[in-house]
Amino acid sequence: MRYLALICFLFVSSDSLPTRSKYDYNCETRTGNYEGDLLLTERQVDTIKAGREPLITEVDKWINNLVPYVMDAEFLSLEHAQLIRDAMAEIEELSSIRFITRSHEHAYLVVSGESTGCWSTLGRNRGLNRMNLSPTECFRKGTIVHQLLHVLGFVHETNSLDRDFYVDINLDHVRPKHKNDLQVYGGASVPDYGIPFDVDSIMNFGPTHFARDGLDTIIVKNDNRTLGQREKLSVKDIRKLNMMYNCGWC
Repeated sequence: MRYLALICFLFVSSDSLPTRSKYDYNCETRTGNYEGDLLLTERQVDTIKAGREPLITEVDKWINNLVPYVMDAEFLSLEHAQLIRDAMAEIEELSSIRFITRSHEHAYLVVSGESTGCWSTLGRNRGLNRMNLSPTECFRKGTIVHQLLHVLGFVHETNSLDRDFYVDINLDHVRPKHKNDLQVYGGASVPDYGIPFDVDSIMNFGPTHFARDGLDTIIVKNDNRTLGQREKLSVKDIRKLNMMYNCGWC
C-alpha cells in the first residue's frame, strides 16, 4: 500500500499541485537566523561561503535514516504534537526516513515551541539539533514539513546553483541586511543529485521573501506560477530525499 501510494504521487503533474493559499513567510524571516529559518554552525556558514566541499556529508545525515526526537511539553499541546506527527508521517510515507521517540541516542532532535518564529538546525549535528515551531505562527503541516526537511539536511531551493535560469531576483526590493540570503550557493556546497531547479519545491522562498515594501523579490521566468508553497513535498523533493537517504523500495 505504501509503495502504491508513492507511485500514484509521482505521476501527479506539477499543474495539479494544490492552489497556493496565502502564507505569511514572516514567521520564517523575522528570527534573525541564517536565511531567516536556519540555525547553522560556524562550520556550515564557512562551508557555504567557501563552496569547496559539501555542506551535508554522510556524517551529517541521520544514522540508519532514523531521527530520534523529543517534544517540549511545556509549550506544545497534544494538538500541536499530533500535527507534528502528521507532518512526520507524510515524510515517512514517501521515503525510508523514520522519526522515533528518543530513548538513549546521543544525537536527537528537540522540538520546541518558543513564542517567535519557525526555524531549525541543519542536518544531524553532533551537538544540538533543534526545530522551533511557534504555536501562534507555525502550525501548518507544510510549514512543519519544510522545517523537518531542514533537519534532514535540505537547504533552500532558491539558493540552488542553477536558479538564475528559472527565476529573477529583484535585489532593489530586498532589505539590505538580507541581500546575502539570496545568494547562490557555490560549487560543491549542495549536490543537486542531477535534478534541475524545482519551481514547485516546498523548500523555496516565497515571492516576497526579505522584501522592503511587500513587493516581489523572486519572480519565476516565463511562467505564470508563483514561487513558494507550504502545502506538500513536490515530486522532485521526494526524489532528492530518496537519493539523499537511500531508499531500497522507493
